Amino acid sequence: MKVLCISASNTKSKGKNSASTKVCEIIKRIIFKEYNKNVEVNVIPLMEYDVQSCALCGKCSDDMKCVSDSDFNKVFSELTKSDRIFIVVPHYSPIPSKLIILFEKMNEILYGGWIKDKNFTSPLSKKTVGIIGHGGMPESEDVLNYYHQHLVTPISRTLESLSLKTIGLNEKFSKGVVFGLRDDTCIKETRDELFPQIIHDWPFIEERIKPLVLNVMTYE
Repeated sequence: MKVLCISASNTKSKGKNSASTKVCEIIKRIIFKEYNKNVEVNVIPLMEYDVQSCALCGKCSDDMKCVSDSDFNKVFSELTKSDRIFIVVPHYSPIPSKLIILFEKMNEILYGGWIKDKNFTSPLSKKTVGIIGHGGMPESEDVLNYYHQHLVTPISRTLESLSLKTIGLNEKFSKGVVFGLRDDTCIKETRDELFPQIIHDWPFIEERIKPLVLNVMTYE
């Protein structure tokens, strides 16, 4: 089985210390622990990919490749080859821009394929996806509901419009899993940087997301 974890963060200055990328590594660790490494897990940090917005030229309908964006083609190829997909999305904007670009181009590829052939079958059809949304607000019921409704749910609807199947955490969080900060002490102001330092409780986060990871991996 091939698993793909996409970190949608574009905080390039953080690099591997980006919270979204660290969550991808936690997912990888959970999977290896549960499945004895009998799974191939690939992590794609979108911050390292120079994907370009869609020009709506329609040329991708020929071979499902963008003629002007090799980085997008690399990501899309991994999506089509993977059996399970995880997308980790930070809430520093409604939806991070590079993830929007992926959705935009994926939609045009599938729409173009359908226009050319009404029997066209999406290479993404029924692939299983787990969405992990997170942000820098201290956790409360209202905060978690906000992340689920305004971040995870729109992404889930977009993915399902592209023929993928999103898996929820439970009945309440039916489109994915979300987490925030433990409390206000996790936000540290710094003298030398514009943005505050965010301190994450990684064991708590692993415990929160593990049920979703297992739900995605075991879905039939």
